[in-house]
Amino acid sequence: MSTQQQIVEKTRKYVIENYGRLPMAFARGAGAKIWDADGKEFIDFFAGFGGAGVAGHCHPAIVAALKHQAETLLCHGNLYMSGPQADLAEMITRHAFGGKVFYCHSGAEANEAALKLVRLAAGPGRYKIISFEKCFHGRTMGGLSLTPKDKQAGFEPMLPGNVMLPYNDLDAVANAIDAETAGIFVEPIQGEGGINMPSKAYMQGLRALCDKHKLLLVCDEVWTGPARTGRWFGYQYYDMAPDVMTVAKALGGGVPLAVCVAGPSCADVLTPGKHGCTMGGNPLCAAAGVATMKLIEDEDLVSRAAKKGADVMAAIRAANAPCVKSVRGAGFMIGIEIDKPAKEVFNACMAAGLLIGSAGASVLRLAPPLVIPDDLLAKGMDILIRALKQ
Repeated sequence: MSTQQQIVEKTRKYVIENYGRLPMAFARGAGAKIWDADGKEFIDFFAGFGGAGVAGHCHPAIVAALKHQAETLLCHGNLYMSGPQADLAEMITRHAFGGKVFYCHSGAEANEAALKLVRLAAGPGRYKIISFEKCFHGRTMGGLSLTPKDKQAGFEPMLPGNVMLPYNDLDAVANAIDAETAGIFVEPIQGEGGINMPSKAYMQGLRALCDKHKLLLVCDEVWTGPARTGRWFGYQYYDMAPDVMTVAKALGGGVPLAVCVAGPSCADVLTPGKHGCTMGGNPLCAAAGVATMKLIEDEDLVSRAAKKGADVMAAIRAANAPCVKSVRGAGFMIGIEIDKPAKEVFNACMAAGLLIGSAGASVLRLAPPLVIPDDLLAKGMDILIRALKQ
């Protein structure tokens, strides 16, 4: 087995360094624990950057589903159908707002599908898409066009028609809509932007504006669904529903899986030839998605995320760490704004055996697996609070 240093050196030699990776290489994981190639153990409070957000690492139910499907059928091409694909689509739409599912591999791809769907549904001459400051919709050219300009540098010109507005400002949206507007993209809780939650009135107002002007409302739930926030999907906090929803990261239980869910009013816009994805919804990934959704149902992980997330936020507030300015979020999607560089706490936690995330210069992000045991959650919280107090 290669040592961590050997893996680091080989990676730096042969893999493009677009991520600014840390000099760490992981070798195995189990639940909310992960070990580097030299055997050091970490508690994972960021769940593989969200990819292991429901089931944790190598959950037995996910592994069993993958093993069974790998021995049965891996790929068939999307001119044909399969049971796992049909089953997962039914489960997702049953817990959301009905409609139909387009399968792909990543959140960025799901948002590309949603963007094309919105423009097709809008018809000729309507191409403008409203999105919001501090949002993040992916790094493809379409997704990047909807994302703030600091991420666009060097790739201009972007896809024409983006209108970037302040988040949680309904008047700004109302004033920006014109005859060329096709739709609105919004995160029910902003992830990369710093765990920012809009008001209920704002989200319901977006729904009303879309209804009034015949626009499609797209909720980017790449981070928030499924079950992360203490609801099946984040939009459900606001007593409204979008026309389109994109879901990725945790949906596949650790394998690449994403969906664009279109409601009944627009589900048939992407007719044959309008969009595609060769390996999207392949039986292996779809089977993992079915196992993930079933795990949420069987273990009531929606309720667990709501309760345990509230406990975590209360514990951080009660610790009264001087650097903490605010704690915000929902369920197990938590942001901690501090008056110090986030990197300092990030590094202190990592040195003590805890992996967390960050957003920007001063916000820490927590997104542990929904199945994390209580004792491991408490141990990780002890490390985090010590780091915050330092």
